Amino acid sequence: MDLSEMEASRPDSVPQGVVLPTTIDWRPWNEALSMVNLVADKDIAEAAHALDEQIWRLHIIVKRGLTPEENWLVLRSRVVSAQNNFITVARHQLSLAGDPLRRFSGRPAPDDPVWTS
Repeated sequence: MDLSEMEASRPDSVPQGVVLPTTIDWRPWNEALSMVNLVADKDIAEAAHALDEQIWRLHIIVKRGLTPEENWLVLRSRVVSAQNNFITVARHQLSLAGDPLRRFSGRPAPDDPVWTS
């Protein structure tokens, strides 16, 4: 979801800065994080915690509504960066080869024309 979609879905009657409830079910994520804490090595757990922090920060911003100076792609990139780091650390520890991935998803780059067409 980009900034314009997010702002368009926010009711006009709710001003910026007012927290809206979200329908996200955090239980699966929290269960997965608990399992990482239980069985993963320290580096993997720390990478998961860094990802969790970025998700928390983004979710709080989404709940209160983006301000005009906030850029969705920039905010989202912090979560993606933490996610990619978690994957890299986990693959290094858990993969038989430990080879790094060149890509972490098939999502087009932020500057790809698909986002503006």
